[in-house]
Amino acid sequence: MNNYKRKKYPFRLGTTSYILPDDILPNVLYLTPLVDDIELVLFESPDFSNIPTVSQVEQFRDYAVQNECGYTVHLPIDRKAGSDNPGERKRFCETAINIVERTNILEPHAWVLHCEGINSDASPEQIVRWQERSLDSIKLLTENVVDPSRLVIENLSYPAEWNFDIVKKSKCTYCLDVGHLWLRGDNNWEEICVQMLPNTSVVHLHGVRDGKDHISLHKGNEEMLSRFVKLLASMHFHGVVTLEIFSQNDLFESLCLFETLWEQL
Repeated sequence: MNNYKRKKYPFRLGTTSYILPDDILPNVLYLTPLVDDIELVLFESPDFSNIPTVSQVEQFRDYAVQNECGYTVHLPIDRKAGSDNPGERKRFCETAINIVERTNILEPHAWVLHCEGINSDASPEQIVRWQERSLDSIKLLTENVVDPSRLVIENLSYPAEWNFDIVKKSKCTYCLDVGHLWLRGDNNWEEICVQMLPNTSVVHLHGVRDGKDHISLHKGNEEMLSRFVKLLASMHFHGVVTLEIFSQNDLFESLCLFETLWEQL
């Protein structure tokens, strides 16, 4: 991929911090000259944590400045921001606040939040209570450490429309994961994208096939991908598009296919 040219789109095209089978720092060193943006995928649990040290974050910043590369930061999903357990929500917020404060010197385009804590078969009453819990967590974050416009709420395995009230009331923006729409089998996925894209800061894009996601775009449905690329262009998206995949081969295949489809517009 030495011939791949960056900064060719009206948005920043990037990928995750786990393309090499290595820690975050070697990935950042490898990726900053290659893509426009890196999604730092962070975890913290009793058994494992990859939250970078202050020194490492300073190195991330230096690499990014040298290569004119940006960042988004994916907050941990080990604890649920919309959990019905107040203690779990509190622990999530404490971790998230620490990460935002630690990574703020990177001036990330956005911090990505999962509002975990709901199932797709939930009743209307359960949905309302989950939305209220999620808003409480978001309020704690936005009042303390992050501007609402830079906190993006990602659609997950539940209907994307359930995030609409959360985003509206919190004044956050969307992380539109179109792969999750495809995985859910939403036949109206294009209509949902049209609704969300005007208030979307980050798009997550990955291949979906046979119930498996986060694979190469080349292995997914090219016809649906082509329709989505046309949507990005027609709606003049200017945020970050993250190829949310996790290997070199998947990245290079996806970059090539995306470039081909874009040039066909």
